[in-house]
Amino acid sequence: MMEEKSNFVLFLATFLTTIALSTVYIAIPLFAIQLGADPLNLGGLGFTSNLCFICFCLLFGKLSDRWKRKNIILLGFVGYSLASFLLSFSSHLYQLFIFIAFLGISGAMFWPSLEAWLAERSGKRLLKQIAHFDVSWSMGAIIGPLIGGSIFQIFPRFPFYIAGFFYLAIFFLILREPSKTEYKASSNSKKSSYKENGDHATSSFYLYLAWIATFASYFSLGILRYIFPKLFTEMGFTPLTLGILMSTIPASQALIFCILGQTSRWHYRLVPLLSAQLLIVFALILIFLSNSLPIFFLSFMFVGIGIGICSFSSLFYSVNTYRNRGARAAIHEAFLGSGLLIGPLVGGIVAQIYNLKTPYLTAVLMIIVLILVEITLILKRKSLI
Repeated sequence: MMEEKSNFVLFLATFLTTIALSTVYIAIPLFAIQLGADPLNLGGLGFTSNLCFICFCLLFGKLSDRWKRKNIILLGFVGYSLASFLLSFSSHLYQLFIFIAFLGISGAMFWPSLEAWLAERSGKRLLKQIAHFDVSWSMGAIIGPLIGGSIFQIFPRFPFYIAGFFYLAIFFLILREPSKTEYKASSNSKKSSYKENGDHATSSFYLYLAWIATFASYFSLGILRYIFPKLFTEMGFTPLTLGILMSTIPASQALIFCILGQTSRWHYRLVPLLSAQLLIVFALILIFLSNSLPIFFLSFMFVGIGIGICSFSSLFYSVNTYRNRGARAAIHEAFLGSGLLIGPLVGGIVAQIYNLKTPYLTAVLMIIVLILVEITLILKRKSLI
């Protein structure tokens, strides 16, 4: 219980941060559409944010292994708040591109550092603590789109104001958190860290598979986040309905996180990863074939479950180690960010050339190709089959 209590502030910060982020990310494509953005512009916004995230993620992840993680997290919130307020003053598309880049850099400071800090403070309860962390951000991701979608209908710039003040509040919340626990937990990590698989080579192999699966799943999420709003609004649905629909993904993730956090039977196994990716493929095909709102809700639920399994596996395998947690968490985030980077860009180009439904077939092809890559790697290690 003491470990859970000591991490409460980190869970609360994660929850509030994701509310702010989700509020902004539901508002940005809608705001860009008002400024005349086409599908290629929307894809470019997602590309810009995640390119900056990836480029700086490994830098700050490694830096957090050598410097106080708390300081990097605080710096990230300064960037988050500044970017949100600047976005609220945008009146041209090029300004959105500039300010969304700051969001990506700020995320590179926050997420890997927080994940590594949490792992150091979790000891033997690493699995439970990661589950609580994932539930925290997924619950925030449920609320954020609802806030952003509903408020955007009233005043398009107001979601950015809300996010900016949220970030300032979280800054002072983290500022009060003692950083000494970081070093205390780190010194005891070899004694207390949860270790599921004693074979380092085997556990590393599953880690690589999880990273690939995470990229595949977030490639699809990037298309849904940045390209789908254009399709959805052109079908006549409101921003509020879009916000509710987008909340289906994190709601499904929260459910699967709770399940995965209760058992270790899925650890270092192939079936969960492969099944999760196939479930996303099925959901994307449903989106391509249908214009029905109930089918969209069902599809988004399946996408959330699939992404949840892939991302939970990737994060757990990344920080379930004794050393370099910050660097490995950064690689996890880099694969995640790469999917969000390439997905909107490819989806935007395909939608511009063909139509707004084509990106979902593109995502299906991408996942199938990566599943084949994973199967090829598996066949080279027959002892794992």
